[in-house]
Amino acid sequence: MAYDIIRECIITGVLAPGEHLRQEELAERLGVSRIPVRTALMQLESEGLVSFHPHRGAVVRTLTVEQVREIYELRALLETHALRKSVARMTSARSARLRELGTALDAPHDSSSLVDERVAFYRELYDAQENPVAVGIIEDLRNSVGRYLLGLRVGHDQGGHRELAKLASRGDVEAAEDHLREHLDRVARKIIEVLSEEAEAEPVKSRRRKPPESAKKPPETAKRPKKTTVETAT
Repeated sequence: MAYDIIRECIITGVLAPGEHLRQEELAERLGVSRIPVRTALMQLESEGLVSFHPHRGAVVRTLTVEQVREIYELRALLETHALRKSVARMTSARSARLRELGTALDAPHDSSSLVDERVAFYRELYDAQENPVAVGIIEDLRNSVGRYLLGLRVGHDQGGHRELAKLASRGDVEAAEDHLREHLDRVARKIIEVLSEEAEAEPVKSRRRKPPESAKKPPETAKRPKKTTVETAT
């Protein structure tokens, strides 16, 4: 339970990238001891969603620009491969289901339903039943950037899922693959743009947090109180 809840909070952006994951606080909120929380965080670390840092403990993992580029290069390779295999085995039942899911995903809805509907659409698109290993890897890669997607509201253009479903359903694999590659490239560029802006803004924030030199020293005219030293036995 602890793993499922914390993982869902990270993927949906409730726990933001870089946020500290204090075990005592999480355990109290979930109504469990620290042991299952610690176990959950270690498992999430192995999935690339959490990082452990000395003196800071566990934090929601943040991605670098280079990591985002690599993730989307891998996604393009894997997802176009899965798409081709899926389209080659498309049935009328799957085609109807895929179009239905694409229409639902393009309709307005809140973030909680978006995650479930997106997973259902892509599992049908890539025929998860016949390609479980490939789809599992794809979902892990998508989850690693999912919190950025929800936070930025980055996704297909309006009607994009319906269009992708239509192309795949009628067997136009070349057009479907081009549509998918264009989408992945656009999303990657948007995430990289935002990460670059945040990296540029960070030094400015750090300088603002730094107290001015004048605040570190008392005025020359101010009288400092005498210190009283208290010795304790060791």
